[in-house]
Amino acid sequence: MNNILVHYMKKRLVSDAAIPKGQHFRPGPVVTISREYGCPAKKIADRLSVELKKHSQQDWHWIGKEILEESAKELHLKPGIIRDLISKEDVNVVNDIVTSLSRKYYPGDLKIRKTIKDVVRSFALQGQAIIVGRGGVVVARDIPNSLHIKLVAPLEWRINDVSNRQMISLAEARKKINHIDHQRQLIMEFFEGGKVDNTIFDLVFNYMTLEEEDIISTIIRLMESKDMI
Repeated sequence: MNNILVHYMKKRLVSDAAIPKGQHFRPGPVVTISREYGCPAKKIADRLSVELKKHSQQDWHWIGKEILEESAKELHLKPGIIRDLISKEDVNVVNDIVTSLSRKYYPGDLKIRKTIKDVVRSFALQGQAIIVGRGGVVVARDIPNSLHIKLVAPLEWRINDVSNRQMISLAEARKKINHIDHQRQLIMEFFEGGKVDNTIFDLVFNYMTLEEEDIISTIIRLMESKDMI
């Protein structure tokens, strides 16, 4: 992980007590990006952070698996387990953390949920952050200075794209997509405490029909109209 980003995370990962409570403190701005498997949210987040820096003259960073690392540290995971955990594809984040914990330090589901939510929340409140996945929309949607995006595409298109890019059969691609989409839905429901649907998002983009430039420029225009940048 980039040393600059490590420094950034340590600086931004603060307790609720350290977050200003005065009337002049405005939480955010924060953008969350969720996606169906096969839609490259990380690529969009990376390009969006560059464009936002140009528009706002402020540093923007996108955060994904780094949230898991900080959460694992709070939950007393061993360093080797942390490295193994964040190197995995996030098909079942919550279960990975649970099963990776030492029995001696196992804190229970509520502690795990609160720890991850606190980490996500700290990034969201401090602002200039793009949070990819990790239930970010559920954790940060009450922040007025926020925007919540989802990337989608037709299933058959994603099956063909994943099959071609990963050089696996169509049947394998379909199975993988269905499994990961299901797990991501469970993660959001885990943090929400109930069912969620696309109405929790501000914008839903069809990645099959839109160019990346169109998606990014639309996000920036909306952020400008919401006085986020």
